[in-house]
Amino acid sequence: MKAVMNIQRVLQLLVMTLLLVACSSERSSDEQWPHSDLSSYAAAFSPDRKYVLVGDTDAPARLWDIENNKVVYSWQNDVDEVGTTTAVGFSADGKVAATSEQDTVVLWEMATGEPMMRLSFPVKIKSLALSQYGDYLLLALYDRTAVYFDVIANRVIRVLEHDGSAVNSPINQLINAVALSPSGKYALTGGDDQTAKLWNLETGEVLRGWKHSNIVNIVAFYPKGGYVLTGAANGQTHFWNMKTGKEQYTLRTSPWPKSMPLPDFPSFQTTTSAFAFSVDNKYLVTGHPSRKLCLWQVANGEKLDCWQATRR
Repeated sequence: MKAVMNIQRVLQLLVMTLLLVACSSERSSDEQWPHSDLSSYAAAFSPDRKYVLVGDTDAPARLWDIENNKVVYSWQNDVDEVGTTTAVGFSADGKVAATSEQDTVVLWEMATGEPMMRLSFPVKIKSLALSQYGDYLLLALYDRTAVYFDVIANRVIRVLEHDGSAVNSPINQLINAVALSPSGKYALTGGDDQTAKLWNLETGEVLRGWKHSNIVNIVAFYPKGGYVLTGAANGQTHFWNMKTGKEQYTLRTSPWPKSMPLPDFPSFQTTTSAFAFSVDNKYLVTGHPSRKLCLWQVANGEKLDCWQATRR
């Protein structure tokens, strides 16, 4: 019964993420949360799965209490001007939340809802990840870099880049997605150079580089450690062993026949736009622009089920 509830919690998160493409579940869901009249850019589930933080284009970011189905806090950097929240996240201990609007990140105290710190950067922020205690930030910026930032010392520790060598380009490539390992020792980045890179944050060294067949738009660490997940725009999602660098399996989100190799061209409908692990880390749910949710078994990458959502 507990495993079923864990899956339901993750499904709720992905239903929330699918609001980014303006759809709602065809099957009845446990909870629904009203969102922007225009669109929602970002959503994140708190580590304890009790809250959902949603970033809207025309409203403040809202923290929802799932059990009571109500807004706990509405967060906005400038209260006099509604801004677009483009990225949200939580610290692993669940005590700090982060929202970004344009070039500014605000850290919020979960216990009180009050802002803890405002951090401004020279360029706009594309995505973010928070460390275990919220004392470090990893940001993907629109200047084609990712920065590892010490919140307490208010300084950049590392600048991470994807050069264009993998795609025969003389310029650095845009970094689309970032993640921090549970231990805080490693960073994961995915970029337009069609690679995902594993970094040692202490030395700045690239430990692994995984080549894909299209741009990498989503990355994550497996919560129990040892593995990473990467998703590319051609509908291929990969589960990698951090130690060996070898691929454990590919999630076949595409209807392409198993007897044929997956195509390299972009596949908008089957691209993985969001994923999340169950609380017990045995299951993975993926969300796709085709308004589909799929449930996978982490141990072997087996697809267990899929759900189709309909447009609002």
